[in-house]
Amino acid sequence: MPGTSPTEMHRDHLAWRNEDALWRDELSIWEHEINQAIKDLPRLERALRTHKERLQKYAASIRLHEQDFASHEHAIAERERGEAPEELVSQVQEHGREAERHIMQRHAHEQFKREQYMLMAMWKLLFGAVAGESAGSRPPK
Repeated sequence: MPGTSPTEMHRDHLAWRNEDALWRDELSIWEHEINQAIKDLPRLERALRTHKERLQKYAASIRLHEQDFASHEHAIAERERGEAPEELVSQVQEHGREAERHIMQRHAHEQFKREQYMLMAMWKLLFGAVAGESAGSRPPK
């Protein structure tokens, strides 16, 4: 409850003035931080575009991986039909190499998934805060 005597009211005004000065100082710092963030936007865009390129290269690697084992699958079917003289031993060896590549592809996918989920979660939080979609980011009326 605010003071009711003249002394208490003066004390309140002094405390409020000090608090207002602190708020102005903080706002000045925040404005500087926002200006710096705006300057960093081109770097952020470049980083996002680089990430997109990595995703596209990764997608291409998946297609290559699929083609590799599709070719092997075709060779297995030809051998089973007696159309190719390739030995079963060489097919088993090739299958082992494919299994190793698939495991590596699985690990790469999990890494990309973690990065993508974290990036998008942070992006949504940032965008929501900047766009005023969270209750704490709106100034009082």
